[in-house]
Parts: sequence; structure tokens; C-alpha cells
Amino acid sequence: MHVAKVRAASGNKFAEVRIFLGVFMVAAITTTVLGVGGPLGLSGLRASLGLVPAGEAVHQDWGEVRWVHVTSRLRADRTTESEIVGRLEPGDSVRVDFAGAGWYAVFPPTANERIEETALGYVFGRLLKNEPPPDVQLPLVRILP
Repeated sequence: MHVAKVRAASGNKFAEVRIFLGVFMVAAITTTVLGVGGPLGLSGLRASLGLVPAGEAVHQDWGEVRWVHVTSRLRADRTTESEIVGRLEPGDSVRVDFAGAGWYAVFPPTANERIEETALGYVFGRLLKNEPPPDVQLPLVRILP
């Protein structure tokens, strides 16, 4: 099974969502009916789409989920003079907390523990937005013959 980023020919975002949901349902029903388990089962399909169980993403009682709109450097400390420890690309989502001096401590969106020492690093707050960038495309499953 291959994951491809595809845009509907019409450019209509609603058409993209309908195509995504239709393909997802066909794949899920086929997987369930065939009883395929392991990496090809429904959990494997969800993982390949980058889907997170709702309980993990929604019920976090700390921090906020923010999105990256431009490539951003992940720093070891709250300054541009500190070491670069990683990079965030447009469309990436992160959980942020521990705001200070305009910087946020950054965690994976599914992080369970609110411990600043376990943060991936720090990003300047103005680089992180409350909504995903408008040009992020939904991943679709392409079913090969």
C-alpha cells in the first residue's frame, strides 16, 4: 500500500475530503472483510496515514497544538545563539508549553508528560500558528491493481 499526496482535479477542498474519505472507507472495509492483520491491518493503515487515536490527541490537558507554516529551526535553548537540534517543516504539528521570552518548549503532538526536560527543543513563538497552513494536502491511499 502506498501513501500519496494527491489534490482533486477541481482544486476543491471539499472534493479532496470526499475522495479521501471514500478511499479510506474502501481500504478499511476491504481490510476488515479480508481479516488482514499485522502491518496491513486497520492499525497499519491508520499509522500509514499518520492518524492518531482521538483519545491520545484530544484529551491532553496541557499545552497547545500549533502548526509550522515556514521551515523553522529547533534550538537547544531560548536564543538564536544556541545550538540547532532539529528542523520543523511546513505542515508539522507540535505541542507547545513553557512559554518564556517569546519562545516555546516543543513536544511531539502525542506527548503524554508535561516535563520541560523532555522537550524536543525550543522554537520562537511567532513561527507557530494556531491553524495548519492552507496548502497542506491530505494524505490519500492509492490502491494498486
